[in-house]
Amino acid sequence: MEPKLAKLAWQLNLRNAPNHRLSPVMVMSDDKRLPDPAPALQKLPLGSSLVFRHYHAPDRDKQALALRRLCHKLGHLFFVAADMTLALRLKADGLHMPGYTRKTGKTLLECAKKHHLLVSAAIHDMAQLRHMIAMQNRIDAAIISPVFATQSHPGAPHLSAKDFGRMAQLAARNQIGVYAMGGIDFAHLQRLDQKPICGIAGIGFAT
Repeated sequence: MEPKLAKLAWQLNLRNAPNHRLSPVMVMSDDKRLPDPAPALQKLPLGSSLVFRHYHAPDRDKQALALRRLCHKLGHLFFVAADMTLALRLKADGLHMPGYTRKTGKTLLECAKKHHLLVSAAIHDMAQLRHMIAMQNRIDAAIISPVFATQSHPGAPHLSAKDFGRMAQLAARNQIGVYAMGGIDFAHLQRLDQKPICGIAGIGFAT
């Protein structure tokens, strides 16, 4: 990971994180773009997070356990996406809620909070964010995307600066950590310096 990008993410985290447990950097594993996150973990700043999203890997549980152990060895946090059972079995630090978990979000949040897990959620529009804010149990982090054009979805539209700013402000006012995801590099993050974000999330900057 580019050192100056990591440094700026840390500065934003120190300035804006509503919870000291929230990382400056969250890396999302990906079956195609980041099938083996282990090398990337070695290059991340201390206190980063890995979100394990290998939903269909044949050796998923074994891979998740190895990555959780590596994360803790390196001083990082380990999140499991969508699968509460796996998160609890591995004693993960957090649970990530993809957009498709909206219908089961309330149950997932209640269970995660009961077991003192951090909870992040993928947020793509204002309606999703307001839905999460309205819940009795609040998410800890909103991963808002796509902020810029992204390799994961080439040609797809991304949020306007105005819309991202409005969403970031609303989340921050409700003590939810804001992460920018999608096309993040140092130049793009500099453009977000005045937004209340506490970190970055993604894949490309970690590879």
